[in-house]
Amino acid sequence: MKKQNLLLHLAASSIALVGFVAYVGAAEKVVSEIQTTETSGKGLGYLERANKVIGKAVYSSDNQKVGKLENLVVDLESGRILYAVIGAGPLGIGGHDYAVAPGVFSDARGDNVRLKIEKGKLTAAPQFSSNVDKPEQLAQANFVNQVYQYFGQTAWWQGNNTSADAGSFRNVHKANDVIGMKVKNVANEDLGKIENLMVELPAGRVAYAILNPDSDLKLGNNYYALPPNALTLSSDQKYLVSDLNRDKLAAAPHFAREQWQDLSDPAYGSKVYQYYGKQPYFESGTKLQPTGRDSEKIYRNK
Repeated sequence: MKKQNLLLHLAASSIALVGFVAYVGAAEKVVSEIQTTETSGKGLGYLERANKVIGKAVYSSDNQKVGKLENLVVDLESGRILYAVIGAGPLGIGGHDYAVAPGVFSDARGDNVRLKIEKGKLTAAPQFSSNVDKPEQLAQANFVNQVYQYFGQTAWWQGNNTSADAGSFRNVHKANDVIGMKVKNVANEDLGKIENLMVELPAGRVAYAILNPDSDLKLGNNYYALPPNALTLSSDQKYLVSDLNRDKLAAAPHFAREQWQDLSDPAYGSKVYQYYGKQPYFESGTKLQPTGRDSEKIYRNK
């Protein structure tokens, strides 16, 4: 009888231990999911056109609809999505717009986008107010840092001698403002306009800016994928500038307008970045800084 009781006690202890290990494993998984992961050495993730992501319904981890994705605030110089703007609406959380770090998103496929957090977490999130929604404010690192701190994300732009909330980013836009933006070369010749941005939302990356070439260039019915940091902002901040001319653009990697799926091919991506002399973020195992720039000078105060 004592032997039987001992066996039953051992069995119960084993079950409890298994349950505890499972609980710890699940907790660790939640923690690891909410942490920012550098997309590196794993190829390109799921890429989507920015105008297809914007407008999608947003659901929390507890399957509650919290609003819709109103916009993406992007920095072309670093090729990063700084944060997403979620519009809660009258039926959402307080009827406000909130800034959400990209690492908080778990999936952007399908008709909806999903968050790794519960609905209640958004109630005290930094608001994307009319005071923030101004050209001179969008680029301020202090607000971006507030967003990342609130959601427990890493301030990837912070340098050894630079505070995460100091200075500003230098080529920041709302994604729907970049789409349709004119592109000129350094000789002030029209190259075309930005047709779209290809984004990897959970990784917080802008993989490409898609150029629709000007008809006067007679380059056929093709689009051209450019690394986002191949474009700079004009001095009057009204258009984007590239060092391309017609011949260099004609020889650049391009794709037929209906072949968007080709952009998810890492081999194609490597070809694009190599052509423009830029470092592909998806091919390195190290934490990347914008190519060809001094990381300590990018975000300094103007």
